[in-house]
Amino acid sequence: MVNDFSRRQRAGFTLVELLVVIAIIGILVGLLLPAVQAAREAARRMSCSNNMKQIGLGVLNHESAYKRFPGSGQCGSTGSNTTVYQIHSTATQILPYIEQQTVFQMFDMTTLPTVAYGATTDAASGHLLVSATGALLHRNTKGRAFDDPAHPSGGLAAQTSIPSYVCPSTPLDTGTRDPLYRLGGWDYMFIDLSDIDSRVGSPTYGSRTSSSDPQIAQMRVQGMLDCDQSKMASTTDGTSNTLLCIEDAGRAHPNVSLFGALSARNGPVAAPAFPVGTAAAATGTTGRHMWAWADPDSVTNGFSGPSNAIAPGSRLARFNNYQSPTGGPPECRWVVNNCGVNDEPFSFHGAGLNATFGDGSVRFLSANTDGVIAKWMVGRNDGTVYEVPE
Repeated sequence: MVNDFSRRQRAGFTLVELLVVIAIIGILVGLLLPAVQAAREAARRMSCSNNMKQIGLGVLNHESAYKRFPGSGQCGSTGSNTTVYQIHSTATQILPYIEQQTVFQMFDMTTLPTVAYGATTDAASGHLLVSATGALLHRNTKGRAFDDPAHPSGGLAAQTSIPSYVCPSTPLDTGTRDPLYRLGGWDYMFIDLSDIDSRVGSPTYGSRTSSSDPQIAQMRVQGMLDCDQSKMASTTDGTSNTLLCIEDAGRAHPNVSLFGALSARNGPVAAPAFPVGTAAAATGTTGRHMWAWADPDSVTNGFSGPSNAIAPGSRLARFNNYQSPTGGPPECRWVVNNCGVNDEPFSFHGAGLNATFGDGSVRFLSANTDGVIAKWMVGRNDGTVYEVPE
């Protein structure tokens, strides 16, 4: 009996056997980890798709209530300080329709810019308004900007992080995205126009048409939204074929390394609550907040491709341009406007990005989508219809 007990006590794993078991476990973990990461990204991508569904429904519910779409906030884009704006972004205007009525009520939506910002009629155009800071404003816009210290509740509202406005795949939270002001982030983009050159044989085919090109007007297509609050009937190409909103994830305060960029445009507030410079004068105070959902310069942009890329970089328009390495290559660093994350369709999903169409549907578009085809998807009434494959 004693001998049998002793033999049972001595039975066990040898050191070699233990090491083999540990090695096998390590291999299994190594095999499982990519699968787990892929599953997590699939869940994040689905969450992002749900966000875009909510944004699309917010726009459609606004249209249902007013028989007009919300304004685009940015009224086209000239690439300079001559771009015209409304006071409030599209993301602000749709807040009541994504269950954020309390946040919406914190904004001033009624004060005339002639009162708030000393705006006068712009002499050059005869119908626009120009603020004391030189910002051009749409003739029908109203309210006080979110960064106006004369209406501080607007600033508090703008610091609200709206879950539907942030893609969970973006490697930035509110604190790292904007460590200075903690303004709520925005990872999407309403496309109000595209000026990609679609003339076969043109030296700039597939990239941005030069503003000096005599056919620039013919090369521009109008997106679903505009500052005159277009109607559903304006989208004659069909809402199911027309892009409304697309991912533009990863923008941040200009102090954030790799991700942040400066706008070239001035806001209307002379002494804003959240001062930030402009690309023309980095030490200024009246610049736009390109990462914040409350700023119309962040929420709506044109689709033109990486027009600021330098040789040997390509300026061909595509989704997720210059995605690697993080921060972008030397020829198109993300801190440069229209490169990577700043003001162009971009996601952290790898092979493509989510897009909301005018009927509220959300589809995943391949990063290989041709830029000219994407332009036709942006245009609401260009007469060229491209059906996205399911």
